[in-house]
Amino acid sequence: MSQQRNYHLPSLQALRAFGALARLGSLTEAADYLSLTRSAISHQLRLLESQLNIRLYERHGRGVILTPAGQLYAGEVREVLQSLERIHANLPDQEYNGHLNVCLPPGFASSVVSRHINDFYRAYPTICLHLSTNRENETVNQPHFDLFVVFSDGIHTDQHVELLAKPTYHPVCSPMLLNELNITHPRDLERATLLHLHDMHDWQLWLAGCTGKSQVNVESGLYFSNVLLVLQAALSGQGIAMGDDVVCGDSLRQGQLVRPFNEKIPSDRAYYLVTPHSRLDDPNVKAFSDWVKKILEGLLNTSAVSS
Repeated sequence: MSQQRNYHLPSLQALRAFGALARLGSLTEAADYLSLTRSAISHQLRLLESQLNIRLYERHGRGVILTPAGQLYAGEVREVLQSLERIHANLPDQEYNGHLNVCLPPGFASSVVSRHINDFYRAYPTICLHLSTNRENETVNQPHFDLFVVFSDGIHTDQHVELLAKPTYHPVCSPMLLNELNITHPRDLERATLLHLHDMHDWQLWLAGCTGKSQVNVESGLYFSNVLLVLQAALSGQGIAMGDDVVCGDSLRQGQLVRPFNEKIPSDRAYYLVTPHSRLDDPNVKAFSDWVKKILEGLLNTSAVSS
């Protein structure tokens, strides 16, 4: 049985020196490439040969030629250095670090952000992200938040405001309920339980553009104070809700919810990114803003295709 030799791992400087020498074929050119003196690179190469106990190259005129062992070792070193370059290129930018506090509407947080949030974490693992949901009467002037997503008219003085998405409204329900009630026309809604968020306003607007609206008692149904309760009731087949293509986008794409009708109404409000001016240059804020815009772009494009 041959005795296994114990090597000390060579230094990265020595590997880079030999990699440059093998590629350029000249001590002088390798030294210039690495911004080293000729004596410095020669020293690294002597250390490497001493550690390996192998002759890696021979002088040949003004250049060098690799020995057979050197040629074999050069191929391995090249792969190692390329792997290190790939690892370095994939490391997150070190400017992304520290805490980021984001406030969002409950439905947006639950149905959009939370469903994809691990993608953000994997892209920016050095950012310590804190997500909170807002209440309707809360403003965007809370100093402990770095960024807000709001559903509003877009008027927020002394803040930087950027449109994220302008949703459209349409009824949504579970596939099971749709088949059970055999709903094919808006007048068939009189057989269903309407699910309301706060009041009947959205249903009134939607029904105003549909035939058979007079046969539907828009005041009937169940009333909720939280959009998450409305969505859960719709997903569970408890009734038909008025949903939008942002909050309901993933559920529609996955077949958990369906649209019984094609009619849509535009919303008089939209989703906005609201950023305090003091946070605009924060790389963490920009990272989250760009990420959530990318998520919405994919979500809305998918919804448009499925429509």
